[in-house]
Amino acid sequence: MMSFYGAAALRSALTTPLSGNDQFLLRTRVRRILEDGLGDYTHLVVLTAEDTEATLVEEIGFSPLEHDGQRYGAPGFIPRWDVLHDHGGWHEITFCIGNDGWAVVLLIEDAQVSSFPEIRAACWAES
Repeated sequence: MMSFYGAAALRSALTTPLSGNDQFLLRTRVRRILEDGLGDYTHLVVLTAEDTEATLVEEIGFSPLEHDGQRYGAPGFIPRWDVLHDHGGWHEITFCIGNDGWAVVLLIEDAQVSSFPEIRAACWAES
């Protein structure tokens, strides 16, 4: 897991070594966040196949698969995220926090084998 909180950390993400397409997506998203003036209001997390739900919860303080006491897969579950994009190999989930521009952005590797398969299933089902 890679985590970038705030403008300075996001700028450092621009030089983070990743494979070609992965690096392109990360740089594209970071540049957009910074250009929109949201760097100081954004926590960007890159979730790879090795990362677990517990690790993500420790990092951002909540599970993207739980909302209003219900878990993904339960009847009536409504996702708490505001935006979900399929980037071909990666999914992007954005959670807007309050009305001041704060956001948590997850870039989630779409790996066949994953330590957190439920997030992949949710991304595919909801995108």
